[in-house]
Amino acid sequence: MKLESAAPAMGLRVGQLNLAKDGDRAAGELRGLLLEHQLLVITKQQLTSEQLMDFGHGWGDLMTHPSSMAHPNPYVQTLANQGKVKGKGFGAWHSDMTWHPTPPRITMLHAQRVPGSGGDTGYANQHLAYESLDRASRDKRRMFRRHLATQEELVGLSAFHVGKGFGEHVPDSVHPVVRTHDETGRKALYVNPEFTSHVIDVTEHASERLLWPLWLHAVAEEFTYRHRWSPGDLLIWDNRSVMHTAILDYDEPRSMSRIVIQGNEPV
Repeated sequence: MKLESAAPAMGLRVGQLNLAKDGDRAAGELRGLLLEHQLLVITKQQLTSEQLMDFGHGWGDLMTHPSSMAHPNPYVQTLANQGKVKGKGFGAWHSDMTWHPTPPRITMLHAQRVPGSGGDTGYANQHLAYESLDRASRDKRRMFRRHLATQEELVGLSAFHVGKGFGEHVPDSVHPVVRTHDETGRKALYVNPEFTSHVIDVTEHASERLLWPLWLHAVAEEFTYRHRWSPGDLLIWDNRSVMHTAILDYDEPRSMSRIVIQGNEPV
């Protein structure tokens, strides 16, 4: 494998690897690299849905997603747009399926067709966001940091996560505002503007006063990587410590396949 850094904040580019042929043998090394770098960009992969699913099985049990349950293969979600997206700008930053009692620990996204320009995905390292909280809260040059909580102030807090946009049958869950990675022991912020509705056991005003500065801090440029897709790219990221967002600035067809690997209850 050929390895090179994707960005200072996170990510490793992996080349000269054929997952259709060598995926099983490479999985162990890739898992170690993912724990170190939070995100892997594996280029030039020609994978069918079945091959992607087989590769994913080497990382753990696959989870279904509500939007793929009607498809022939409920474990492979197709994310496709046939033309102009509705509106321009950013989708909401989030970690996948945080409304689930045991959200996925890993997400894999494989690009089949990408627009000639636009359609990037942004990623944010939530380990760095948490670890820099105390330093950032002392920096008053940005307005929102006047109310940015410290690490100590977040101890013991939990937040409510809602996924009813995918259907009334989708569960809601409560997770810690700061989660501890179950393999590395590192802490990460674990709230997001897509699914986190409020901090529990505090007033509505106190919840908003906590969450909005955290969300702004969590996606500061120094914690992020922006991926420009090419056909065949397979991105693997640690859903326990990474948020992502779709950038909705394209007018051409775009097609991706996604699988998610079962995680544990966040603590």
